[in-house]
Amino acid sequence: MATIQIKTPSPDQAIPLVKDALAMETKLTHDSLRTTEDRITALAQQLDVTPEQVLAGTVCRTEDNEALFLDLEGELELRRVLQDTLRHLEQLEVCP
Repeated sequence: MATIQIKTPSPDQAIPLVKDALAMETKLTHDSLRTTEDRITALAQQLDVTPEQVLAGTVCRTEDNEALFLDLEGELELRRVLQDTLRHLEQLEVCP
């Protein structure tokens, strides 16, 4: 694990700010992930498919449902990015 340094004339004030910022980012990422999961569920139900089927490319796409599939694929990619971000955030540690 690498170390990142922040230089400040007032570390007693900076450390709580950094910790609070990381906590807020973690909360926002959790909330975004929950919203994305809800959208994935709704779109998958509407299309009568599972996310796994979409990711595997085994679904029947038509002109009528293509836009919904594109939305679902976008949400699945967003979920992947948010999950990666959350993993990284949860590994961060502020060391005074």
